[in-house]
Amino acid sequence: MEIRKFDQDLQIVYGEVYAPSGVPDSQGDVMSAEAIRKMAHKFLVDMRVDQIDVNHDHGETGSSVVESFIARKDDEEFLPDSWVVGVHVPDPTLWKRIKSGDLNGFSMEASVIARKVKLEVDIPAEVIGETMVGNGHKHRFVIFFDEDGNFLGGRTTDDEKIGHGHQILNGTTTEPSEGSPGNKHVHRFSFLEFMLDALDVINGMEAEEATS
Repeated sequence: MEIRKFDQDLQIVYGEVYAPSGVPDSQGDVMSAEAIRKMAHKFLVDMRVDQIDVNHDHGETGSSVVESFIARKDDEEFLPDSWVVGVHVPDPTLWKRIKSGDLNGFSMEASVIARKVKLEVDIPAEVIGETMVGNGHKHRFVIFFDEDGNFLGGRTTDDEKIGHGHQILNGTTTEPSEGSPGNKHVHRFSFLEFMLDALDVINGMEAEEATS
């Protein structure tokens, strides 16, 4: 899950650890809201707040979870029922990597009991949304999926006022800016909530067709 916001003064970064979206994650797994809540509570009970590494290298970073909560239904920043953490990052080098977009999200590592489920998800062919603000501006973007639901990438839409664009090759951050070599930067973004909105629209249209 991607990083959502920063507290520059306190050097705290916020983001979802896991969200019960009904859409499989990059490993093809899903978790219920109840399972996520139990996992979040156990993390604190077991006092694992200082077990924060980089890219699952199991190294010590000095970072710690200082805030942890389950997002409410009316939360305007985080996906409802998701586990959200705020991580204090005291190391200046690591904080610089986060601010630059080199490190752009949280990735959970845990021992779990898995079971096979049959999940049918109608993934739209394209999803349109907005990036987070970066370098003083944000972009509209469009990303694409094939008929099997595989992520195909995309790009930010053209905007003459901004004067540059970004390719999108993965699902958490854009590629460095195009057309402005002296001001390279990236934008974080999440397509999950926009995908869910698109699915709501599709489901609503199907329900309307079924009742008309």
